Amino acid sequence: MLLTILKNFFFTFFLSLIGIFSFGQTNYEYNLTEFDSLLHEEIYSVDVAEFQRLELIKFKNETYEGNLTHSVWKTNKKEEQTSIISQRIKIPEKLVEKLITKLKNSGYHKLKDCSEIKNCIKGLDGTTIIFNLFQKELNQSASFWELKSDYYYKTDSVEIPNEVMDARKILKIINNEIDLEKQFQNFISRLPVGIYMFNGIILDKK
Repeated sequence: MLLTILKNFFFTFFLSLIGIFSFGQTNYEYNLTEFDSLLHEEIYSVDVAEFQRLELIKFKNETYEGNLTHSVWKTNKKEEQTSIISQRIKIPEKLVEKLITKLKNSGYHKLKDCSEIKNCIKGLDGTTIIFNLFQKELNQSASFWELKSDYYYKTDSVEIPNEVMDARKILKIINNEIDLEKQFQNFISRLPVGIYMFNGIILDKK
């Protein structure tokens, strides 16, 4: 237990040291690695709405690379978007390898999109998480709306589909190693004074 706590502490500290801020980017897709079958064995990427992306890469030469990117819009007092502030964090190679192995063994490649699942609830507001997988001759995505919430299923008296529970298990595997929500909050806490927007939320930081 103590070892786990220390491991999580030092990993969080490590991430806080190597995060790089960038200002003025106008295209969130700038940090997406394009799959190249000559270089890459596979790429796992997870998008949390438009403000967070986890990318895990396995190369043909059995090396690994990963990064976690956060992005928010800088806005003016009229809530007009003016520029993007981003932070890109490099993930240790050993952790990338560990995560890819766990995701592969946990059925990541079997995830289905919510639109293909009976009784899977989708909405317009809130947070959509997209699980992407890129391999040779394979490009698949599975999206889920408000994945962590039981509220809408209880409201509609609908049993949570097994496929949704499978996606939750995948997300839990990631969060056990990299707490995505905590990492985003760390990013938010380091932003300069100003007004920001992400996922339809206005943040007035003073």
